[in-house]
Amino acid sequence: MKKFVTAVLLMSFLITLFPGLVGAAEAPKLYLNGKQLSSSADPKIVGSSTLVPIRTVTEGLGYDVDWTSPNVTISNGETIVVLTIGSKKAVVNDREVGLEAPAAITNGVTFVPLRFVGEQFGLDVYWDAETRAVHMYSKLVDNPPPAGGSGDGGTSAPGDGSDGSDTGSPDPGNGGGTTIPSTDETALLKSITYDGLGSIYLPYEGDFGDATTQVLHDPERIVVDLPAMNFDPYFTPGFIPAGNGAKTGEIVIDSHPTLSKVRYSYYSDEPSTVRVVLDLAAPTNYKVTDEDHVVRIDVLEQTGPIVDPPPATDPGTTPNDGLFKVVLDAGHGGKDPGASSVNGRKEKEYNLAITLKVKALLDKEPKIKPYLTRSDDTFVELADRAKYANNLPADLFISFHANMATTATASGSETYYWRSDSLAFAKVMHKHLVAGTGLNDRGVRTGNYHVIRETTMPAILLEAGYLSNSGDSAVLYNSAKQDKIAQEIVAGIKEYLRIS
Repeated sequence: MKKFVTAVLLMSFLITLFPGLVGAAEAPKLYLNGKQLSSSADPKIVGSSTLVPIRTVTEGLGYDVDWTSPNVTISNGETIVVLTIGSKKAVVNDREVGLEAPAAITNGVTFVPLRFVGEQFGLDVYWDAETRAVHMYSKLVDNPPPAGGSGDGGTSAPGDGSDGSDTGSPDPGNGGGTTIPSTDETALLKSITYDGLGSIYLPYEGDFGDATTQVLHDPERIVVDLPAMNFDPYFTPGFIPAGNGAKTGEIVIDSHPTLSKVRYSYYSDEPSTVRVVLDLAAPTNYKVTDEDHVVRIDVLEQTGPIVDPPPATDPGTTPNDGLFKVVLDAGHGGKDPGASSVNGRKEKEYNLAITLKVKALLDKEPKIKPYLTRSDDTFVELADRAKYANNLPADLFISFHANMATTATASGSETYYWRSDSLAFAKVMHKHLVAGTGLNDRGVRTGNYHVIRETTMPAILLEAGYLSNSGDSAVLYNSAKQDKIAQEIVAGIKEYLRIS
């Protein structure tokens, strides 16, 4: 017995000196709207809080950060959050708020509480203990859709799946369903996100019965019905615009061996039902679980051969006049200068310069008609930019910007999209943007920006480089480089529209 006690005491002593002996827990992974975020240092768990490096907030979530020791000020233009290192109190828009864990500095890296920061800026934050992942998704808080709709009150015809009508529409993802809320709904679906690894998360409020599932073939897909459920008014990632006001949308997946798309719709109001469809390239096992008000669909191992995908459709519809209408949006302007470069220039200058050069090149294209939201140094409201494009109606929308970070090391080009129907456009344009700038490829990302969220056509926002980086800034304000960027932008537009 004495030997056992001695051994236990010795082990306790060793663990105290060398905690790594027991195996350090894996650092949590971070996801925003289903896309994994990179981090300059590993996030860490303190108590029940996840702390992340401040750079994750600036580069991953896209907020502005100002560091004046001992305070960290984080802003998105509407909300201002001031954190004090070591303090469990923060100030949000001049209102004092308590924290579960304070901001801290470890090995020269500033860490801030992720849940608190995210929620203050309108993100819903969920912790998945099984995969040690933090999932965040954006809310559309400035212009929520109405609770009801303009539907005719009818019930969607339940298709047999043979013609793709499993979302209540002959053309799934482009209509169908109804927006009339049913009196039998007892739950609201808050969002649908894909974690990039094979799991789809559906957080909801309220309670509903059991999810029902079925597997359909030709084409291969998994159908999950959620009875007594409707979409939350702030549901993200939103819906594909449809003339009949239908609630339907999709998430395009390009990182999974068999899962190609997640489609969703308000399928029926008798009873109220939300339908989620997983489009597959091959027969695949799956698992559906419901825990802590989150339905989780895990796409597992492939069980059959890959089937040939259906032929691709045209990216857009040619207008009646035979021209593609492309709106070029020079970000900021007038009283809104945008970011400031390290050499004292303003972002609005670059944005307008590159926009005008792209327009000059598009003016020579017989099948494309460019339109500008601003042609000089004037201020245009975000809502007016989106409204202008929608009223044309435009076939494509491109917003031109340059980025800013709190450190001078951030560098490279990024392309942002919001709705799933803009992803293919974003990928093509990003390839050409990087070729034009010659800067680091920082990838295609989701971004809840007003002008690409509220427009109804494929829409992207280009962050050509970081004005806080001297190298990037020198590129963006160089006239010859701007010519090269403009040429690549036009080449990207033509590639996406399949114009030779």
